[in-house]
Amino acid sequence: IPSGAGLGGGSMNAAIILKFLIKKKIIKISKKKIIEIANLVGSDVILGMFSKNLVLKSSNKIKEFLRLKCVHILIVKPNFECSTKKIYSGVKNFSKVKFNRPNKDMFNFKFLRRMNNDLEIIAFKKYPKLNTLKVFLEKLSNVKFARMTGSGSAVIAYFSSSKLLFLSTP
Repeated sequence: IPSGAGLGGGSMNAAIILKFLIKKKIIKISKKKIIEIANLVGSDVILGMFSKNLVLKSSNKIKEFLRLKCVHILIVKPNFECSTKKIYSGVKNFSKVKFNRPNKDMFNFKFLRRMNNDLEIIAFKKYPKLNTLKVFLEKLSNVKFARMTGSGSAVIAYFSSSKLLFLSTP
């Protein structure tokens, strides 16, 4: 995960360090204590503790999904980082939460395409190159849709097939 991409890279780094300390028996703790520590570091750290398909619900409960369809993605991180503080300072209100009752439908293209990132409008005004990047990715063959990650700095494209795509720059 590219640093500054808005994809929880810092949280996943914290989870990996905690997993390493447990695996090497540097610390010995219960599953309950692992969850407690992970939550102290960050609400999404717990997702990095287990190699499973997990969704963190708004109630801080975790739901696991088995046998999900594989999705091919491309993450593009430009050579700049968005200021999370700047992006969130422009927020007037957010859309209604749609993930209170996670289910397998959340992972299909039709559902995902209907979702939006409320922060895109703000980010694209402050960082127009991000919008240019999103529009470019959406025009690629086999791309179902593209969306900015989190509060920005990267755009993720979702592909409809596993055909390889090669991009070259002049």
